[in-house]
Amino acid sequence: MPPGVSAFLEQLHDAGFQKRGGQVVCTYFDENLLAAFPRAHVDGILSCLDHYQTISHPFSRQLLARYNKRFPNSQQFTGGSACSGLYRGIRLWEAAVKECQSVNAYDVAAALDHAKIADGPGGTAEMVPGQHHVRMNMYIGRAKGSAFEIVRSLGAINPNERVYR
Repeated sequence: MPPGVSAFLEQLHDAGFQKRGGQVVCTYFDENLLAAFPRAHVDGILSCLDHYQTISHPFSRQLLARYNKRFPNSQQFTGGSACSGLYRGIRLWEAAVKECQSVNAYDVAAALDHAKIADGPGGTAEMVPGQHHVRMNMYIGRAKGSAFEIVRSLGAINPNERVYR
């Protein structure tokens, strides 16, 4: 979390920004960050991530239940804290290794260029050929208490990264 965010959110709250209709949007906020701030400072904040704990996706619910059982009372499995990205990255790497039947870096990189997984946090994911970025589902969440309610599912989003050669 960048320095100054806490003071900034406090000042917005104290000035009545949201009460007057203002909307706070911070794309990297997840459930772990909500716990770091007074509820009044972050309630209503909008964020856009690949996974929230309130997601209804069946595999995501099962994965979250397994994580919570294995790590009770610890940091939460979230999208913004890189949990979902790390899980997805390892599974995509696994798919590439299985495809090329090798752990040679060049073989795996070639197979990773089009790797896909059917089940991951937030849904399916696939590498975009030639970009080394992932097409995956994204969600807009609104902070409510200590959780995010999903207000919109954006579906699979292409990373649209410019490829420099």
